[in-house]
Amino acid sequence: MLTIAHTAAVLALLVPLGRGAGTAPESPETPTNLAQPDSADLPAAAELFDAHIQATGGLEAYQRQQDRVIEGIYRLLAQNETQIIRVYTQAPNNFRAELEAPAMGTTIRCTNGEVAWGRNLSSKAFLLDARERAVLLDNAFFLGEAGYDERYTSLKTEGMAKIDGRDAYRVSFTTRTGVKGSVYFDVESKLLVARELASEADPSQDAIVIVSDYQEFDGLKIPMMQRQRLTSQTEPSVEIEFRWVKTNTGDMPSFDPPADLSDAGTDG
Repeated sequence: MLTIAHTAAVLALLVPLGRGAGTAPESPETPTNLAQPDSADLPAAAELFDAHIQATGGLEAYQRQQDRVIEGIYRLLAQNETQIIRVYTQAPNNFRAELEAPAMGTTIRCTNGEVAWGRNLSSKAFLLDARERAVLLDNAFFLGEAGYDERYTSLKTEGMAKIDGRDAYRVSFTTRTGVKGSVYFDVESKLLVARELASEADPSQDAIVIVSDYQEFDGLKIPMMQRQRLTSQTEPSVEIEFRWVKTNTGDMPSFDPPADLSDAGTDG
């Protein structure tokens, strides 16, 4: 059975990948080494993010959007299971992701920027534990990989890597919510092509999401295909193929916790 728990790394790229004004979910410390050159042979992280912003539409295009709805097909490949995924995001940090299993119910992960909660199929709502809360609050930053000077406390260009056989720059990060990982920028296209999330306890559980098929919506290029796998594996385990994107709808669901919210960190 598919659940949102399978999509922790995938959800990190469900919001657009550009830069602009916004409010980060949490601000425990002042960002460091965001603009400094990382070595004589590598571009600074800020240069890579700025080039990506230009390649996907430019800063003004990001600033025009205030909310977004994305729908797609979520596939758990080994089990040959399919569900419908819908993601609602709204500036500055509202986020709601739903997985709909036909005839069974819907799994939800949601935050209003303060309370992070979930619901698994027909269960009552519950507060998320520390790790899932940190990832969800990071995802909720509306500008995504975009407002890098607000989203991250640390960025550093570490070196080169191959993503789907193409050269890419690897930039390590720490988010304001404490999530660590790396993002990868294609050397030729300047586009962000992958995001990797580090596991807190077990490196074998580090996950990477490779994105492709950028398409333009309301002046912004957004990746419509995402494939997730553990970094220790060679084949993807999860695939999301987005079908459509709507922007500035003015019609969002509630992001606030429901009345049946439990204080427990899980739904039991």
